[in-house]
Amino acid sequence: MKDKALETKLRLLNLQLDSWKKLHDLITYGLDNAKPIISAEQERQFTEIRAHLLQETEHAFRELGLLGELSGRAMNVLQRGVSMRGVRELPNDDVRRLEAEWNGVFTKLGVLQGQLKSRRKALAGETVVSYRVKRLFRREAFSY
Repeated sequence: MKDKALETKLRLLNLQLDSWKKLHDLITYGLDNAKPIISAEQERQFTEIRAHLLQETEHAFRELGLLGELSGRAMNVLQRGVSMRGVRELPNDDVRRLEAEWNGVFTKLGVLQGQLKSRRKALAGETVVSYRVKRLFRREAFSY
């Protein structure tokens, strides 16, 4: 059996994770002083990914039930990392905070993705009838 709401959440989560990975790649490049000068194209990519995350994060986190838990962390990352050049110039303490906040968001999204995939796998083995019967008995158990 497939659950449309579950599939929608997984697609939304995959898009968020992809954007957070891309942002991390560009932040990591920006922090590596051994890398060559940051190009205008890299700055453009960074700005586009950052803009996408700024526009979509609140909606995605609300849909995934993570708004209260991750919104502040995500905004900290997006506010600290204003550009690749800006990231390169951050003091060490701010870099550590940026990395810790990014890791917190990314880890929570990854855990949720695992939980949703596990739910999808469990649903795949159920029939519509067995799913509805389980839900019916679960509601009756809560009504007492």
